[in-house]
Amino acid sequence: MKDIICSRNYQVMGGEFQFLCFPQSFLSKKDVYRLFDEAYDEVKRIEVKFTDFRPGFFNDINKYAGVRPVEVDEETIYLIKESMTVSQKSHGTFDISFASIGHLWRAQKEQNKVLEQETIKEHLKFIDYKLIQIDEVNKTVYLPYPQMKIGLGGIGKGYAVDQVYKYFIKKGLYNFYINGAGDIRVHSRLDAPRKWRIGIRNPLSADASKSVGIIQMGEGAIASSGGYIHNVNGDKFNHHIIHPKTGISTKEVIASTVIANDAITADTTATILMNMGKVEAVNYLNEHNLNGLVFCSEGRSYLSNRALNNFGMSLS
Repeated sequence: MKDIICSRNYQVMGGEFQFLCFPQSFLSKKDVYRLFDEAYDEVKRIEVKFTDFRPGFFNDINKYAGVRPVEVDEETIYLIKESMTVSQKSHGTFDISFASIGHLWRAQKEQNKVLEQETIKEHLKFIDYKLIQIDEVNKTVYLPYPQMKIGLGGIGKGYAVDQVYKYFIKKGLYNFYINGAGDIRVHSRLDAPRKWRIGIRNPLSADASKSVGIIQMGEGAIASSGGYIHNVNGDKFNHHIIHPKTGISTKEVIASTVIANDAITADTTATILMNMGKVEAVNYLNEHNLNGLVFCSEGRSYLSNRALNNFGMSLS
């Protein structure tokens, strides 16, 4: 099987992107690998353009916060608007302006320090997606306070995976698998001999190879989020996701997995669930008719109504 399937891995977006596909009737292996390389180029373009880790096109929005609107392009406006739509659906549990505190956390962690509660309290008022001003006529974005920042880390990988998916479809590729550092999207023709098998990692095990189940998918996306078992300053579970309304990480949900039609939905929803309690998380999945589950620190998993049709236990 390893000799038949085309496979290539790339280091990008702070992790590993993997592309797989089965033999194509009209493309040689050389052609497939060329498409893989071109898809990697697209992911790298997205990373360079939208990173907030270094100066660049996107970070000019943050640089000139409270100073002036920044001219952007349609792609940037699309991604910010898409993020704000997710914010509205989640009542602010997902918010790209979390970076107003996220950047401060990043700076402190680089020095092995913890952000002080007083600093968190002072900057919480700058986390509000409703403050982001978009002028679609003049194609500008403006943040009204110098302390306000935005970051696309919660949606960027999902967007990149979806862009690769669209590119492969445009080029006629079929029966393929895209894994963007855990954000996965697959395609299968109706006559495909088998579905793609995707393991859900066990967050209660330090062994990354241990899974709690296998999802078989012919079409769609799946994303997981969370902190897996390890000790950081005596904290058994520790994840990097910051709740926009508190400026700190929550503790009840330690990992989440979501299945959706596209990677952006799966990616952002998995992040949203990490900032909820188990009851709220399952209710959110049910409200949006999504297939998903959350793992909690007491060692139990809780599934949405759609997921219960496949396996698992109900939330009591």
